[in-house]
Amino acid sequence: MTDELPAMTDFSDSAEPFGGEIRWFGVVLLVAYLALLILGARSVWILVGAGTVAGIITGVFVVAYILGWRMWLVRGSQRRLPFKGRLLLHLVVGPVMVVLSALAGVWLPALVALSAVVMCDALDERDRRWSVDGPAQNLI
Repeated sequence: MTDELPAMTDFSDSAEPFGGEIRWFGVVLLVAYLALLILGARSVWILVGAGTVAGIITGVFVVAYILGWRMWLVRGSQRRLPFKGRLLLHLVVGPVMVVLSALAGVWLPALVALSAVVMCDALDERDRRWSVDGPAQNLI
């Protein structure tokens, strides 16, 4: 008398595949997000001035950046914004980060990181749409 277990059923309604290979633009996207985080934290630290208050404000900035990234931008998030929403977020928050970095004297790396984020996010969306829905005709 052998009891057989019922077959496993995937109850997820996500259209995105769970597995897959790591693509170069995904790695560059992560590095660009980290670069923006580091440049933003350094800029806040410099603009506020070194000390306890600067440490607290920089810590709040880092926590807010990581939580926003985790909720709205990460590919596995349940509340991830669609591509147009992510693009709008990058085009609104990105220049703020570049100006913040420019006030601290490091605007060029922030501009390069922002450009890499926008480009690699578009490549990731195009690649995802190609693999799920066929060729991606219109991203925007």
